[in-house]
Amino acid sequence: MKVLMLLGEEFPPDNRVEKEARSLIDNGFEVTIVCQTTNERPAYEYYQGIHVYRLKLSGLQYKLSAACLVVPSYFWLWKSFLRKLLKQKDYDIVHVHDLPLSIVGYYIKKKYRLKLVCDQHEFYSNWIVHTAHYNTRIGKIVKWLSPWENYERKYLNKADLVVTVENPLRSVYVEKVGIAPEKIICLPNMPSIKIFNSSNIDSSVQKRFRSHFVLLYAGGMDILRGIDVAIRAIPYLKEEIPDILLLLVGNIRKPFAPVEMAEKLGVGEYVHLEGWSPVERLPSYIAASDLCFFTPPSNRDEINKTIATKIYQYMQLDKPVIVGRAKMMKDFVEEHQIGYSVNETNPKEFAQQVIYYHRTREEKARIGKNCRAIKDQYVWERGIENLLERYKNL
Repeated sequence: MKVLMLLGEEFPPDNRVEKEARSLIDNGFEVTIVCQTTNERPAYEYYQGIHVYRLKLSGLQYKLSAACLVVPSYFWLWKSFLRKLLKQKDYDIVHVHDLPLSIVGYYIKKKYRLKLVCDQHEFYSNWIVHTAHYNTRIGKIVKWLSPWENYERKYLNKADLVVTVENPLRSVYVEKVGIAPEKIICLPNMPSIKIFNSSNIDSSVQKRFRSHFVLLYAGGMDILRGIDVAIRAIPYLKEEIPDILLLLVGNIRKPFAPVEMAEKLGVGEYVHLEGWSPVERLPSYIAASDLCFFTPPSNRDEINKTIATKIYQYMQLDKPVIVGRAKMMKDFVEEHQIGYSVNETNPKEFAQQVIYYHRTREEKARIGKNCRAIKDQYVWERGIENLLERYKNL
């Protein structure tokens, strides 16, 4: 069977999308990904067994995509691009990543008689209203004019299969969005054991940070990630742990500016921004760390009903993690005793927990043992089986 994936982002990199595509290919499917780009990238690329086609957007077209429910020119561009592609290629399934392109996926389903899979990487209607770009002066107007909940309800119910990341979110989609229970499955975004293992470590990364007590955040960075609490904790931490280093690995989405925030607090020297890293190198940064964290604001439904990929990634390398009050992550970490939970709005409490771990060296062995006891249950290779089974029966 031939699968046409739609992704309203650059590709590569998108680790979840790539894992899904590679898993499908390994099980006899042919996969094409149509993505978008604002950069000078090839219009077509054969990447890791995946056919990749790119829709080129101007800077203005990309910015207008945030207002796609108000100004639907973004959808028109996608439909036009896909019509040209589908004159030359045939597919059996159209697989839409995230909510916005669901209307395009439904258009393709109807016009070309394909099966439609809508893959929700997050609870989009709940997430987007909290983003920085939807809370500027203009963004608030766009938000008011963009009925994402109605859009979500309409187009997800037209799918043949909906994919979400955790069971609590599955319940939300069934109860609030009205999706039939038999049409929705869970596929947690867990790490692949092929990448996240102790053999895939670059020792030179560990050597670079060996003289520091490393507090690590790995992943995309914006105002919804809780990185600010770690930065605001540094004035407390540096008195107790002079060699403390906050290591940030990932891309930054404006207007979030962690380095500038640290400099304003007079702790710029204790923050190192490594920037983006391919997922294959993330195990090396995790191995080089002493303590990891993810402390997003717990004020939205979506974050309370999911476990971020990075929690599983940290666990695969036996590293302790500090989380905030987001319910599912807090419960997971406390139940399995693989780290600590704090009030994510309180930098002093965050600092106290880091200091406790730093002082109590037996915690490293205890938490490492707890990670090793459960980590084999939380890998991509086990979670993908559900999707593969449903795909074969579409």
